[in-house]
Order: sequence, then C-alpha cells, then structure tokens
Amino acid sequence: MEDLRNALDRCKKQLAVLENRNINLKTQLANILQYHFDRSLLEKLEYFHTAFLQMDTRFEALRNEVALQQAWLTPHGSDFSNEEHIRRHQQHMLEKLENMERDARRLGIGFDEYVIEHFPVNLVTQAQEVRKRDIR
Repeated sequence: MEDLRNALDRCKKQLAVLENRNINLKTQLANILQYHFDRSLLEKLEYFHTAFLQMDTRFEALRNEVALQQAWLTPHGSDFSNEEHIRRHQQHMLEKLENMERDARRLGIGFDEYVIEHFPVNLVTQAQEVRKRDIR
C-alpha cells in the first residue's frame, strides 16, 4: 500500500500545481478586465472566465476523491481486503488528473494566444513571467 500512498502524494502535488496555474490565469484575466477592458472582447473574456471556473469545479471534485482515497489508505480507516478497489479508484483518479492536465494546458495556451493577439505586449510579458514562476 506504500506505493499507493506515494502515488497519492504525487497526485496531490500535481493537483496543487494545476490549481495554482488556474489561479494565475484568473488573476491575469482580472488584470485585463481591470486595466485593459474593451467591451468588444467581453464575450470571449467571459468564455475564459467560465472555463476557469469550470476547471475549479473539476479540481474540487478531484480533491474530494483524493481525500476519500487518503482515508482509505490510513491504517485505522482502511480495510485492506478492498485493496483491488482502492487500486482501481487510484487509477481512475490518475486518469482524471491526466485529462485535467491536458485540458488545463489547452485552456492556458488558448488564453495566452488570445492575450497575445488582443492585448498590449507588457501584459503578455507579465503573463509569461507568471508562467515561468509557475513552472519552477
């Protein structure tokens, strides 16, 4: 079961990275709305806002699944006779996380491309700096 605990810890860390990236994207969007607002771009900006909130919802759902898995893996709360069920659940969570990573990457790239196309270069540079900090 130690392998499951280690995999769960990696899952938690990956989820935290994704959540932080999403927070940074929402912050960048808030800055755009605050300092570079153009009503003609509102519809697309609302699309990104909604997409970021939907990612938050998905993160929350996975965080709940991670908490459940954590409870199953605690020595006092675990019935190791269900090890196969626990392993299947972990695999399911990892697949969800991979899908979220892919979707978050696509969303981030789409947002970055939109920002580059429609907003001042200094704002793009700021966004790239935030992304670099994210990756480290």
